[in-house]
Amino acid sequence: MILAIDDTLKLAASLFPPALVPPDTQRALVRLTGALPPVASGGAVECRLGKDPRVDLLMYLLAKEGGPRAMLRRPAGENDPAWQAVRSFCEAWSCEGSSLQTWVPVLWLEFDVEGEDALPSPLPFPCVDRHLLDALPPGPQDSATRAVCLQVIREAATLLLGRPLSAVTEREMTRCIERLPSEGRALHVAPLATRGLDAVRVVSTLPVDALPGYLDAIAWPGARPRLEDLLASLFPRTGHVSCHLDVTARVEPVLGLEIYHAPGDSRWEPVLGELCTQGACLPEKAEALLRWPAEAVVALPHHRWPSRILGTVGIKLVLRPDEPLLAKAYLGFTERLCMPRRGSS
Repeated sequence: MILAIDDTLKLAASLFPPALVPPDTQRALVRLTGALPPVASGGAVECRLGKDPRVDLLMYLLAKEGGPRAMLRRPAGENDPAWQAVRSFCEAWSCEGSSLQTWVPVLWLEFDVEGEDALPSPLPFPCVDRHLLDALPPGPQDSATRAVCLQVIREAATLLLGRPLSAVTEREMTRCIERLPSEGRALHVAPLATRGLDAVRVVSTLPVDALPGYLDAIAWPGARPRLEDLLASLFPRTGHVSCHLDVTARVEPVLGLEIYHAPGDSRWEPVLGELCTQGACLPEKAEALLRWPAEAVVALPHHRWPSRILGTVGIKLVLRPDEPLLAKAYLGFTERLCMPRRGSS
């Protein structure tokens, strides 16, 4: 269902715990989303779990719901190169039978919110896992399939940058993806030009127990003892992990790791307790995160029918050299109408 992200955010905002998204921040986000094109299938807010109060915004477009064509009908940021690049990507993405249409089920747009009321530039994260929305998990990925995936990634990056990746960055990115274990796969690949960086972020998923060996294979320069402690304390009951790496002419030492469980899952409480112990999460934010619902019915005064908000939750942990562990929560939301039954009064 194609949505106006500001209307959906207004519905979800009534559910946001104030400890994570204070009322003033909620209102600022709603004002900001009013300038975004009504092309989303859902969104999320990114909340820091430590003392930093900043909250950023994400929205996503689904190919199967006509997201790329909706974006072409309702362009935004005509003078912004980043928005122009998103439009170019959507033009190629919407072409019947194209490799992008075959391989890219979702496009995420992330907005770094820094207090301005102007429409911010998007950071686009195309998903390059064609099986992401399948009912059953995909099997191992062979080298031929991975080679096709890499071609799709190069095409997507070229469209989003307006030029090909630099030769050294492309070579290093290719190496990172080719050395994934067969049970691993690239999920998202995003050029970071919007943030002023000549780099690409590679987000992959792989078994937790395969992560240390994979990082060795790509010569990750980060601190292994710190990583091993983190995996032992926070991932003991998690089968797979999403791994974020920034790639230039080398693999950078910053590492992001994602944890996803359903809202209300019993595994969240020990994870958040450990993050509080490590000083990466404030206790009041941990308590608030545990209350984020998987589903809620919300009615606003000017709406004819109530809406059902479906919620998701994830945590991203960021390891940076010589810095404390950073934890961020992602509160995801999408809207479904609650239509009355026939014959009901």
